[in-house]
Amino acid sequence: MRAYVLIPTYNERENIQALIPQILQADERLHVLVVDDNSPDGTAQVVEEFQRQSPRVHLLKRAGRLGYGTAVREGIQRVLQEGADWLIQMDADFSHDPRYLPALLSKIEDNDLVIGSRYVPGGGTRNWGWTRRLLSATANRVTRTLLALPIADCTGGFRCYRRELVEKARLWEMDAEGYGFLSASLYRCHCLGARIAEVPIIFVERRFGKSKLSKRVIWEAVRLVLSLWWQRVWGKKDLPPNA
Repeated sequence: MRAYVLIPTYNERENIQALIPQILQADERLHVLVVDDNSPDGTAQVVEEFQRQSPRVHLLKRAGRLGYGTAVREGIQRVLQEGADWLIQMDADFSHDPRYLPALLSKIEDNDLVIGSRYVPGGGTRNWGWTRRLLSATANRVTRTLLALPIADCTGGFRCYRRELVEKARLWEMDAEGYGFLSASLYRCHCLGARIAEVPIIFVERRFGKSKLSKRVIWEAVRLVLSLWWQRVWGKKDLPPNA
């Protein structure tokens, strides 16, 4: 079984340099695909150096800063072409610790989707201020309630999918940018009857670089969740074509 770790990047040179070796050491089945948005800090050049050292490292270079959602969608298409059996989403900034990868891989053997969860027993966050904790908790509660999701962590980006679920949900077709992609993709998988499990993780604030979270990203995610809720309330059983 081949598992591909999909990592969108923009100006993550310091982080990606330390992250890739730790991923490769976590499990010999793991490959890494970095989707880089033409980072001016040389992130892609660092990945290219790793490519020369290991056939398990892959790079998808894009023309500019096109956003998280499109990076994930393009990355999904690439790893499917490469023959991935499992797809793992994670961030480049060490907020998602590679030491949890074996737990995700173990759990995916009996599930369709496994979430690295901050909000199940044993999970948590570290180095967050009260405003960030409040924002995250509120976003999770609202998403879980409006979309009737039996999931504790609906907005977490540390996930492992079975190939069959990715293909069934056609996640690469979702027209969702930013972090709204996370809530919308989870909702789609749930509507398709996916077996979804959570494993506890400690989410740690980034060590290097700047956060990509912005007001525009937040409001876009809010609008998307409200749109999905509206469709659910009015009894549209079929999934929306792009969300």
